[in-house]
Amino acid sequence: MTDRSTKERKLMALMITDLELDLGETEMVEVLEEVRALPDEELDKTLASRLELPYPLDEQALEQASSHIEEPEMRPGGEAASVSGTTDTGPELRAEDDEG
Repeated sequence: MTDRSTKERKLMALMITDLELDLGETEMVEVLEEVRALPDEELDKTLASRLELPYPLDEQALEQASSHIEEPEMRPGGEAASVSGTTDTGPELRAEDDEG
């Protein structure tokens, strides 16, 4: 059975990747607080909707549908680190780019 904290992390990851957000620590904490504030039924309904599953959720179907979702990295204290769902393509200069 999927526990609530796993559902919360999966929903956060879906929200972040679906919206292509690159959130800082403060924004991640805000999203985490909003997700944690959802009643259990609303959390399940939202997850079902995002994963295109029927509600009420079938736990086996939920686990299968959410197995590919990369969860946000959780820091000590329950805070989530930034997750973009993509490879880091930050603005790092290569040596040849810096020359001219």
